Amino acid sequence: MKIKIVLMLVAAAFVFSNVALAADYVLVVNKGNAVSSIDAKDAKKIFLGKKSSWNNGERIVLYSQQNQTLTEAFSEGVVRKSAQQFMVFWKKALFTGTGKPPVEVSDDAQMKQAIAADPKGIGYISASAMDGTVKQLIIN
Repeated sequence: MKIKIVLMLVAAAFVFSNVALAADYVLVVNKGNAVSSIDAKDAKKIFLGKKSSWNNGERIVLYSQQNQTLTEAFSEGVVRKSAQQFMVFWKKALFTGTGKPPVEVSDDAQMKQAIAADPKGIGYISASAMDGTVKQLIIN
């Protein structure tokens, strides 16, 4: 009986920790980007290189972070891959010539600076780092 309770508590902790991870990041674009929300499937397609243009025809530029914890939460939440699988996916795409991997930045501050300077860019930051320098994309 005690084992069942412990297992249920462990399972609940795992589920709620994943929910917390999902809420810790936000997708961001340049403030001038006309897009304000995005379908979860489109976000996945964008970050896997399967959708490469914004609705206005401009090429999408992907950005990712070196922050392993944030990247893990983002990649599991958006592309449904571990951070390692996401990295391997893009290394393979680069090697085979089928895609260009995201531009990697070191942290939230550098991400906001890069996205603010790139009207075609999309990336992710910690939810707590959100400010007026970039626009948050709402995931539908």
